[in-house]
Amino acid sequence: MTITKLFWGVSLIVLGLGFLLHNFNLVPEGLFSLWPLIVIGAGVWLLGEAARRGGRGLVGGVVVLALGAFWLLENYGRVNGRMFLPVLLIALGTGLLLRNFFWSRVG
Repeated sequence: MTITKLFWGVSLIVLGLGFLLHNFNLVPEGLFSLWPLIVIGAGVWLLGEAARRGGRGLVGGVVVLALGAFWLLENYGRVNGRMFLPVLLIALGTGLLLRNFFWSRVG
């Protein structure tokens, strides 16, 4: 088992336990509103891996990072659900542009 698979497996278990504890009101509300930071961290990690692999996976990293930022802002009332699709489309477009830019510099 690689360290990457272990990381993702443990991360999903911890995130699931966090949601479950929140549903049972065992986690303070203010603490649980920070869960998107885990998604943002995963997006940053994916971007780093994409840079290491020559740009492969860059779009996914940008999308995960943007979704994490969106959910964090949504938890604090800065955005609403109607903005989800535009943010997703902007993240996809940004990822595609960055990938093409990265590949043109590497290749």
